[in-house]
Amino acid sequence: MILELKIQNFLSFKNEVTFSFEATSEKALSEYYVAEQEDGTRILKMAMVYGANASGKSNLLEAFDFLNFFTQHIPEEKEGGTRFLPFEFGDTAKMPGSLELLFYVNGKKHRYQLCIDRNVVLEEKLSAYPGTQPAVVFTRIFDVEKKISVLQFGSKIKISNQAVEAIQLKTLKNASVFAAYKQVNLAIPELDEVVNWFKNHFMQVINPYTDLTSFSDHSIKDNEKMKLHALQFLKEADFNITNVLFEDRVRKVPDEMLKVLDALPMTDDERDKIIKEKAWHYDETMFTHRIMKEGREESYNLSENNQSQGTLRYYGLSAPFFHAIEKNAFLPIDEIGSALHPLLVMHFLKEFLQRSSQAQLLFTTHNMSLLNEKDILRKDAIWFTEKGEDGATNLYSMADFNFRKELSFYNAYKIGKFGGIPQL
Repeated sequence: MILELKIQNFLSFKNEVTFSFEATSEKALSEYYVAEQEDGTRILKMAMVYGANASGKSNLLEAFDFLNFFTQHIPEEKEGGTRFLPFEFGDTAKMPGSLELLFYVNGKKHRYQLCIDRNVVLEEKLSAYPGTQPAVVFTRIFDVEKKISVLQFGSKIKISNQAVEAIQLKTLKNASVFAAYKQVNLAIPELDEVVNWFKNHFMQVINPYTDLTSFSDHSIKDNEKMKLHALQFLKEADFNITNVLFEDRVRKVPDEMLKVLDALPMTDDERDKIIKEKAWHYDETMFTHRIMKEGREESYNLSENNQSQGTLRYYGLSAPFFHAIEKNAFLPIDEIGSALHPLLVMHFLKEFLQRSSQAQLLFTTHNMSLLNEKDILRKDAIWFTEKGEDGATNLYSMADFNFRKELSFYNAYKIGKFGGIPQL
């Protein structure tokens, strides 16, 4: 589980800000909102972010997404950039930034620290907490004169000098130590568990333009349990959909299209088959709808092209929801209410909280009506972004404000008590 993320000089976060999933002493909804770790740390399963347009809400999710990408990405070119984007207004555009993540893997706390600019990883460090004090797993510093990364492992890590050298040779100036480690034939338990956590328990950001339908299609084709979950997901949302089918379709490929197949992402076998048959085989997703006609139940199959955007969006969310719950993963969603009725969003959030053991959901929203739903709200789970006159984003929690419990969160936010609203 993720405990907190510190960000400085990344996108609109000029000054250091801290986002935290750590629960306060508040008792409200603790029984299904809070997961307690072995060391007694109480972590929230869900948090939401409000703010005006262009205030930095999405950039918070992008910071998480950058860490997920950077720890797994193996650059094709050693002289390429890091894809890091600093705060562009002023001198900070030429300065490095930093990200620091506190998280739990298999019940053990870890701290990952990264100092980086557009071209080079300046510092990188991973620590684990077997007890109250941290133990270094590795440190990596860029030697400016030699233009190489110098890697050292902690004294408690069992690794030979030859193994350290092998990893260091793969540690490019624009890549993470994790990426280098994945390229060598070594087994270091302290690294393996973190690499696997980023890969399997740290999901990519879902935004309003993410093709969720294809993701859910691929997920349920080979997973009957996932399919049953998706159908139940749709049934509870009152869509009257009883099945999802995949029907084989064939489309002729024109000769001029055959000439550009090399530029398309596909396997050699797929390309050879298309050239031989001059046709493209694909699955069309069909949804079985149940209706009542003159007192009798009838079923009809409709293509996904004939479904509403709301139906496809909710169906698309079924696979990420299932993966997060099954894997106890972190699921970030930008604009969770996109194309969805507010009551569907409420149902989604309640289901997540009730089914999650240690899965986490972080979402951004403009849906103020959620602030009226006291049965899913804790002050420490509500965050705000506000952009200053210098263009930098400030990030803070409702828990930072003192006010009576009886006060309406909705009304207080609407009148600007917490900030994070457009100044019209």
